Amino acid sequence: MALEAAQKVADNVRLEQIEQFPTVEFFKTIPVLAHVQFGQWEAILGSEAPPESLDYSNAIWRYARGVAAARTGDVGSAGADRAVLADLKGSVQISFLDTADYPASLLLSIADSLLQGEIAMAEGSPEQAVPHFAAAVAAQDMLPYMEPPFWYYPTRQSLGEAYIAAGRFAEAEAVYRQDLKDYPRNGWSMSGLIKALESQGKSDEAAAVQEKFDIVWRHSDVELDGSRL
Repeated sequence: MALEAAQKVADNVRLEQIEQFPTVEFFKTIPVLAHVQFGQWEAILGSEAPPESLDYSNAIWRYARGVAAARTGDVGSAGADRAVLADLKGSVQISFLDTADYPASLLLSIADSLLQGEIAMAEGSPEQAVPHFAAAVAAQDMLPYMEPPFWYYPTRQSLGEAYIAAGRFAEAEAVYRQDLKDYPRNGWSMSGLIKALESQGKSDEAAAVQEKFDIVWRHSDVELDGSRL
């Protein structure tokens, strides 16, 4: 349902509208970001590139492809996508969006940091991933308030996953608890927090979070074992 809704939103934005109102371009990126959120890697890798004239859309598409490639073990392709994303960050179009009160440069910095973290995770180096994900968190914290938020998910969820993979469970717990303060009752960080607590032998606390998670996640058709798919 979420993926269908994302596509409907994008389909309602025409290229002519983007030419007249450039800040609406972000609506075109919603479907591919939704596929990242739900781990639809093959769909992302099989998707067509946005029109060449849309720098922001292409940068986000490269981010999504890079994450999908990293998650499917193709680190080389992920690195190639990251290189294109890095080049697009400084384009004239992106700078123009910044002047139109859309924080495109900051959003692409978040995307770039996240992709570098994903590549490090795919290479089996969670300690190297941590600073990249931490940079994404710091950048996201700088974003102005917006409903819905400018970035599609709380990046602390990726940082927490890296901490767990690195065996830094207390730090993961702290990250997830902060995220649950910022986004109360979000099941993604609850799932990550359960893993962090269990890994520290805090079974009673983990059970208490599990009870809350079972309530907030009871209608979902997505199974979680951590804070990211």
